[in-house]
Amino acid sequence: MHQGNWKCSSCGGAITELPFMPRSESGLTCRTCYAKKKGGGTAGAAPAFTSNSSAEAPDIPFDAPLANEPHGTDDLGMGEVPVSSERPKVAGNWRCAGCGATITSLPFTPRDTSNLKCLDCYKRSKA
Repeated sequence: MHQGNWKCSSCGGAITELPFMPRSESGLTCRTCYAKKKGGGTAGAAPAFTSNSSAEAPDIPFDAPLANEPHGTDDLGMGEVPVSSERPKVAGNWRCAGCGATITSLPFTPRDTSNLKCLDCYKRSKA
């Protein structure tokens, strides 16, 4: 269970525990409002959320931020800060096991250098 300080979107009541971490507060309902919405059940009964349950998850947009996280903005105030898609490179002096060419940077730290391949030999081996 996830502890937090959320509000019910129907009645405005406090929600302190949920069986999932919500992405936003929109659409969250307390146990009482949830039971009313589902058409009966015991008021105050917790909804049954199990991995085999047929209960549907609330309609929350995929890109909605988590309710308890601050919203990051960039310098332009346009939303989230873009993340670079390029991985950091590790500099070194290795030899390609395929053609013998010098390899000066890799996107990882090699554990074993006996089978390192340059980009061309790597692409050929995958084709």
